[in-house]
Amino acid sequence: MVVRMNNFDVMMNTDHEDIDILGAAACAKMAKGKGVLLVDIRDVRERERDGCIAGAYHMPRGMLEFWMHKDSPYYKSVFNKYEHFVFICAKGWRARLGAKAAKELGYKASVMDGGQSAWRDAGLDLVQPDGEKFYTLSDIENVLPHILKRQNIARYEDGKVLIGNRNDYPFKKDFVTCESVEDVAVAIETMVTQGVGPWVAAVHAMAMRADQLKVQANILDELVVAKTRLIKTRPTNTLIRLRLEDVLKSASIALDKGRDPAVFILKRIKTVMDEMYKFYGRRAQYGAKLMDDGDCILTMCFAETSFVLAVVMAKASGKNITVYVPETRPFLQGPRLTAPSLHACGVNVKLITDGMPAALMAEGKIQKYMTAADLITMDGHVVNKVGTFQNAIAAHAHGIPYFAFAWGCDRAKPDRASIDIEMRGPSEIRTVRGAPTTLNNIDAVYPAFDITPPKYVAGVITRHGVISPYLLKNGFEE
Repeated sequence: MVVRMNNFDVMMNTDHEDIDILGAAACAKMAKGKGVLLVDIRDVRERERDGCIAGAYHMPRGMLEFWMHKDSPYYKSVFNKYEHFVFICAKGWRARLGAKAAKELGYKASVMDGGQSAWRDAGLDLVQPDGEKFYTLSDIENVLPHILKRQNIARYEDGKVLIGNRNDYPFKKDFVTCESVEDVAVAIETMVTQGVGPWVAAVHAMAMRADQLKVQANILDELVVAKTRLIKTRPTNTLIRLRLEDVLKSASIALDKGRDPAVFILKRIKTVMDEMYKFYGRRAQYGAKLMDDGDCILTMCFAETSFVLAVVMAKASGKNITVYVPETRPFLQGPRLTAPSLHACGVNVKLITDGMPAALMAEGKIQKYMTAADLITMDGHVVNKVGTFQNAIAAHAHGIPYFAFAWGCDRAKPDRASIDIEMRGPSEIRTVRGAPTTLNNIDAVYPAFDITPPKYVAGVITRHGVISPYLLKNGFEE
């Protein structure tokens, strides 16, 4: 029979009665002794996504006959150093096939029942492929402040999309309720949410629209209309486009199968967000390594989960970190979002105005500059909240490295000429939190984002590590 599992088609047979099937606890005990080696035969992507067992030897399943056959030119000497090999995969099925092949080559081989999942469910420790601690979704959720917990960004509930209201935060922890795609679009445009919030709200709006339409004949056309409207809310942040196209494919697959597209969209959202938070943790680990004890770090706007997690991880490792947070006018994301989030995590925070970074750098009070990135072009230009570029220039002048947390580069944006900078209304510049700062008949201009050339960027912090902005085009995407 064919079993589909973890994106692999595995041809199974039942002729494995002579292979010992061991529990996770027994394998953990055996691994502490001599002569036993745990062998992880999962794909490299699974190992990065789901973590690894410390000390387990990685051998992709397709290499078993090459690495374990003693007459093979690719034979690995590690297999001559142990007497007993315990094979591990995600759930146990591929490991049985691997153990059977190893036994046919003359090795003593067993299988860990339930695979990596059983090890995790038993509460046993996991690490990243490079040996770093593996942060589970619950680990990450437990340390995040209110505003960054996934259920507080946006969700679909009782036929409505609830969006965490960042306009009222930190003074209130409430939600904006949206009953239509247009409601969600307006909420995004009026800064109810920002950062990853717009795409999270937008994909939930797609689920809501699919649920409203049910099985109408033109449902896919209507979802395309919804996607087009939602993309217009954030022309610069192209991740919203990629996520909307992704869930639209899920809806199309559901319709082809005669299934409920809303259910498929919501399932896809959960999968993407599970993966996203795992990647947040990985980026944060790389970011924390860049922080030295005693560092004062400048940020800009709200760099969100990866940056906050990185500072929290650095602090947990015993490093004394201070974060300088500019106001980010006119919406004041610094004092309203960034500073309260870091303060809630016990991090030392100092608020400054947008014009102060260069002066503090000149005084030697800043050692690192770190932000998020709404978009990075194929040739390494970093697009982020307006003000990021001028800080990068000042940092470069003072020998301070600038690092951007990002998922990768946008292959639809080859260079800076391809970027559509969102221009917001001048009325937003004439007020702060509803209070006028000048006469209403004075003109103003508000480009919401700016572009930092790659020469000012020391590195982009991705889940693959800290990558030169010039190298992102080589395939370091999520």
